[in-house]
Amino acid sequence: MVLVVVLVVQIRLLMLMGTSGPYASHWHGWNGMAIYVYSRGGRSILPSGRESGGMPETLYRQVAAALRAQITGGILRPGAQLPSEPELEKTFRVSRNTVRLALASLANEGLVEARQGRGTFVRERTPFLVLASAEEGAADKSDRDAFNAAVLTAGRNPDQSGFRMEVRTASSEVAARLQLDEGTLVVVRSLLRLIDGRPWSIQESFYPMDIAEGTALMSPVDIPYGTISEMARRGHVQAGYRDEVLSRMPTQTEAVQLSLGPGVPVLEMFRIAYSVERPIRLTMNVYAGDSTQLAYEIGDVSAFHVDP
Repeated sequence: MVLVVVLVVQIRLLMLMGTSGPYASHWHGWNGMAIYVYSRGGRSILPSGRESGGMPETLYRQVAAALRAQITGGILRPGAQLPSEPELEKTFRVSRNTVRLALASLANEGLVEARQGRGTFVRERTPFLVLASAEEGAADKSDRDAFNAAVLTAGRNPDQSGFRMEVRTASSEVAARLQLDEGTLVVVRSLLRLIDGRPWSIQESFYPMDIAEGTALMSPVDIPYGTISEMARRGHVQAGYRDEVLSRMPTQTEAVQLSLGPGVPVLEMFRIAYSVERPIRLTMNVYAGDSTQLAYEIGDVSAFHVDP
């Protein structure tokens, strides 16, 4: 597919301009894209008709738009390397600063990433659909089994790392959701989940100390049969759960752990599990916002899974 960026001007002016004189017209081709540029007095004018000497913000947005169209149109595929800054400067007949502003704009959108000493690349973003109603404490099975099954069904490779068990004091956020006093001791089980070797989500589960004490929840290893079953064995049977989902920008630590580029948000889900008497667990999942889709299935939706 060829994407053509067209300069809209009067036909009569184009006929007068030609390729010489005070106005000189030029065609530039790059990676299947035809870009028409003309110059006046040695200054380039991109399709908006504004000059590089007058409106640098407009120019960098035009360059960013042209590159964005290549990315979203599939011409520049995930993992592909963009031309170097000098090549883009020559192709678009703009300054180096304009090129850098355009690339920074795309990086802030999460479309590209700069790799030190190598150049700028299209971010590899393969979204994973999270069926939230089928995992993370929605069923009486281990969270790891639910995660693994979902990822394997999608034909991808699940993994987890950095498992930790620790005792903390409840923050105001945790205390409010578990109906505890702020500063109360809670047991926290956390890990990093990966898909195809790339960090995908950070998970932390919080348990009131009076529920966790003396159980396998205090063990620094994975529980094969699941934490829900372990709580049920101790008389704390999960009767239901409540989800709260929000989108926000990541903390610096989250951005590093999830290998997020500038401008990429996270999707945060709070799942509070309840017995018939009280909250018994809070699970907080922080997902990479550029590679996660969230879905729920409520009631009988078997017709959705029938091939047309």
